[in-house]
Amino acid sequence: MADRASLVEQVKGMQRSDPYGRQTWQDYCEAHLGGIKDPNRHDEGTLSTFLGLYNSGGLPVSAPRPQEKGYGGGKGGWGGPPSMGWEKGGPPSWRGGGGGMGMGGGMGMMGGAPGLGDFVKTGQRQSKHWTNAWQTYCALYGGGVNDPFKHDESFTKGFIDYVGEIAANGLSALASSQGINLDEIQAQSTAKRPMALGGGGGYPPAKQPRMDYSTDSEKMGLVDKVKHLQRTNMSAKEAWWSYCDNQCNGMRDPMRHDAASLEAWLASQGAA
Repeated sequence: MADRASLVEQVKGMQRSDPYGRQTWQDYCEAHLGGIKDPNRHDEGTLSTFLGLYNSGGLPVSAPRPQEKGYGGGKGGWGGPPSMGWEKGGPPSWRGGGGGMGMGGGMGMMGGAPGLGDFVKTGQRQSKHWTNAWQTYCALYGGGVNDPFKHDESFTKGFIDYVGEIAANGLSALASSQGINLDEIQAQSTAKRPMALGGGGGYPPAKQPRMDYSTDSEKMGLVDKVKHLQRTNMSAKEAWWSYCDNQCNGMRDPMRHDAASLEAWLASQGAA
């Protein structure tokens, strides 16, 4: 366990640099520590427990109160208008680029892109399933390093896309089992969009893929090949997206392609 002075400084630093962390600390003090918000008045165990819960996603994150001091243009604030507490574009932790967390937004985070690192952290604080998924992904592909700020942007993007893929596949299968025609819903949504200037709307009939929700072993083998290539080869993933966008009406879920469509793409990649 870190010494008390170090723990106190960690809590203070979090309050200075993160409005959400500051508000979460204050709410935690109100709920569990008799309303005593000065970290200097708490022992090592109390501070360590709070920091451990916060960093692991074990605490719900509290949104900052706009009316509270410290989030406007005053010392230690974000420099945004008093009514908002941050600059336009959302809190610094939501923005990409070098603005990272820190006083005045000038001190970037280590490692990967701050925006994606904070995105992972937000997911950890809100969902145990997300936390477990991230830790497992890191164990498999990231050398067991769970700190999102120590991974590069491509690694974190790969995780986010993989989670989205799993969710999309599961929801597609659930919709199919309940007799929900996703193609019809998507077609209706596409029909409501304004037609592009200088041309007709939608794709010609030849480019409309025949979707197949079957789960026979042959097709599942093709689906697994497509997914494996996407996970292990960024060029293949981009080629798959291009194929889906240009020839399959933007349908990127391999489960919703028929075997012929999957075979055609795999052949183009020399993986048939």
